[in-house]
Amino acid sequence: ARIEEFGRTTIELIDDTTIEESSELHFAEGLAHMSVVHQGTNQLARYPFHAHHSSIESYFQGSVILNSPRNGCVPHNSRMHVTDNIIIGAAGSGVFLEGAVETGPVEGNFFVGTGKGTRGGDDGRFSTQAGEDMGHGGFGVWARGVYSKIQNNHAEGHFGRAPFAYFVHPSFVEHIRVPDVPGTPDFLVGKTRQEVAHAFAHDFDPPTSLTIQTFGAFVNNTARGTWGIGLDVSYFGSTVGVPEGNLIENFELEALAYSGSGMHTTHSSTFTLRGGSMRGAVEGNAIVGIFCNNGGLEIFYNESDIINVALIRGGNC
Repeated sequence: ARIEEFGRTTIELIDDTTIEESSELHFAEGLAHMSVVHQGTNQLARYPFHAHHSSIESYFQGSVILNSPRNGCVPHNSRMHVTDNIIIGAAGSGVFLEGAVETGPVEGNFFVGTGKGTRGGDDGRFSTQAGEDMGHGGFGVWARGVYSKIQNNHAEGHFGRAPFAYFVHPSFVEHIRVPDVPGTPDFLVGKTRQEVAHAFAHDFDPPTSLTIQTFGAFVNNTARGTWGIGLDVSYFGSTVGVPEGNLIENFELEALAYSGSGMHTTHSSTFTLRGGSMRGAVEGNAIVGIFCNNGGLEIFYNESDIINVALIRGGNC
């Protein structure tokens, strides 16, 4: 399928239409007595392709999405396989894993950034918009959870924020349970992320932790172009029992801009970069290979794989 210039939600602040029950309406029995009390200007969830709380395993494969004003393909509380697609010019996120409980793979896709997006991070809207208005900065793949295998994707062009990002803040998703959809790992079905983490910490001997690679993966992804951040990772907690922490495997990054960072961590714990490389293309650039927002972070990598950048580590690394 080819889906072009489709979708109504934009990267502006979400402003939903709201309705309320009204005693002033006199409809026939059995009809809802509701009236519009606010006419919104930017309704949430109007995307080119949106799997919303789907109870069947689904597939979005071999298609093209062109120039969406917000997101391209959005699995939401569903198990959808997003494979072998081309997504060009999505202003928010090419693929937006919305609810943190998505378990289908994102694999073999090609994302082209065209400079759209607010270019801002997600913390700015997280509290004011109750965690709903996310992934607006300009991303290839944006994920709220870690249950999906994100692998063998390529991003190229100009991304307003980052070609790849995880934002796994626990607050918004604390009550969301993994849906019982065919193909979902049995251990996850019906559990919140807090319950999954509790089971790993108390029911396993020795105790272990939920990481990117426990059920999902971030493997063999590549990016070439310009951006503020190559891989943006936020709110990854403790990785007790998993010394390597969260694995970033064979990530190949070539930055064509003068500045920015290869990987940027916010309020996170432990990562290991295994294989792959980060390379600055411009001589004399100001790029930071790995930028750490918070202290106390452990990150393991081979310095020889971070090439032609001003600083290998910056911030609180």
